[in-house]
Amino acid sequence: MFFLGLLLGATALPALAQTAQDLQNLNSTVGGRLYVGIPWAEPCFSSFNGNPVTPDPVQCAFVQQNFFNNHLNRSQFFSGYDATNFETCMATGDQCELDWSNPQNPAAFAPPADCKQGSIPNYYIDVRNASDVIAALKFVNSTGVTLVIKNTGHDFKGRSSAPGALALWMHNMKSLVHVPNFVPDSCSNIAPQSAVTYGAGSQFAEIYQFAYDNNLTLIGGSDQSVGAAGGWHQGGGHSPLSPTLGLGADRALEYKIVTTDGVLRTANACQNSDLFWALRGGGGGTFGIVLSVTVQASEPKSYRVANINWPVSPDNLRQVLAVYLDNATTFATQGWGGYFTPSEGNLIVINSQLSTAQAQQSMQALLSLTQSLGGVSTITEVPTFFDWFNEWVEGKAGVQDSIGLPIVMGSRIIPQANHATAAGRAQVLEALLNAFNSTSFAQMCLTAPYAANQSDADTSTNPIWRTALYHVILVNDYEYNATLAERQAAYTASSTAANFLRNITVNGGAYVNEADVHEPNFEYSFWNSKYERLLEIKNKYDPSHILDCWHCIGWKGASFPQYKCYI
Repeated sequence: MFFLGLLLGATALPALAQTAQDLQNLNSTVGGRLYVGIPWAEPCFSSFNGNPVTPDPVQCAFVQQNFFNNHLNRSQFFSGYDATNFETCMATGDQCELDWSNPQNPAAFAPPADCKQGSIPNYYIDVRNASDVIAALKFVNSTGVTLVIKNTGHDFKGRSSAPGALALWMHNMKSLVHVPNFVPDSCSNIAPQSAVTYGAGSQFAEIYQFAYDNNLTLIGGSDQSVGAAGGWHQGGGHSPLSPTLGLGADRALEYKIVTTDGVLRTANACQNSDLFWALRGGGGGTFGIVLSVTVQASEPKSYRVANINWPVSPDNLRQVLAVYLDNATTFATQGWGGYFTPSEGNLIVINSQLSTAQAQQSMQALLSLTQSLGGVSTITEVPTFFDWFNEWVEGKAGVQDSIGLPIVMGSRIIPQANHATAAGRAQVLEALLNAFNSTSFAQMCLTAPYAANQSDADTSTNPIWRTALYHVILVNDYEYNATLAERQAAYTASSTAANFLRNITVNGGAYVNEADVHEPNFEYSFWNSKYERLLEIKNKYDPSHILDCWHCIGWKGASFPQYKCYI
């Protein structure tokens, strides 16, 4: 970590404000926690932004060991992003990257290689309280500097990075408190319920451990490193528990948030209720800076686990996927949630509603087929969600998405209506297979709240979630030394893959957190009929659009300098 004084005024980084004194004053106001944003791989290089630097072999070795696919370690560093394309300036090729396929490869960092800033913000504040956020907002209001919000870097749209920016790093805002009889502030008419308040930086690894230790269930995603209160929660938040417990946004009870006027607000059903509604699905980094969120907590349950496996081949995939699609509505109605990963020949789903015998009966067609193909498929039981999650993270029950490489994503939410007839299912089958064939990685996230008894009336999430069976992510990547044409080709391929599904779901949509950077008609695709109300709320709480991010509510457009690194 580099302190402000080490590089302030040096030629390595351009200053953000009119004078160095502005930065010094800001640093003093935030307790000395204003830092220079240095690319994570910089210790391996002999040149940084054209200036000689001395490599640090010890730090370089640590980065190399953790560069690719180390979810938690990468998230601990400000300049570490899950999708490394958003550490770089994709349009120009300016970057400070190792070879993700072999981080020890010296060709990436040996002279004359130059570590360049890319799109990593030039400075960041290690936020610890509301006062830090208020000071940053005062600074950007007076200087016009671009402000971005970053937590763990698990963002596939690049919203937490920008060249020449000041970032608020929320990662160390960690707190977890169980309130057995929580009542939202000023909501005397709402019955007390079990809830947990977590800080903006709390990650799912910590949240799930806390829930286990306190005999609770808290829903969340499948990556242990994600900061739950940020984009995941505010964008809707799908989970393997969503089929029965709803989306993350459905379970929000209250937010503590600083809006761009520098006011710390409480948002719940009884005060700032319009802001409360917007934060439940309208997208992160848009309406203000969330410091904490309080969510419903449920009692723990045991889970039946169906781990379905088959030898990977195109013909086997076609057979397994066809059987899955024939049963997809039944599976969703019964509350199965999990992930179908074609490249691994794996379907992993969990269920708290069925007995072991019922789970066996439910999955029998897939069990019989995959076993006949030579796969090892089983129905087992785990005592808690935490037990299954640990097995998932360890790779014993499915495979997580890789991180630490360029992640070029497209996606689509697939409605149940497309599965209502045999002809419809056949159409979905062909579209999915074509989409998979246009990717380097794909996954069907069986995480829609289809069987959940959650009302959509008080959230701003896309209503398509309520009638969907699953969400499909479609990913391509490129090598660390890819040309501009190769980078563009990866984006084109992901858009093409998504088009196979867009073409059969013309009234559908995509998940704002996991979507094509070039999503057509993004306002409708992400929010459907709710966009106009969300825009009104955006203009109310952030009238100057200080918080602007790619394809967010009220996005100002790609012509602004903070977006110059997008292709």
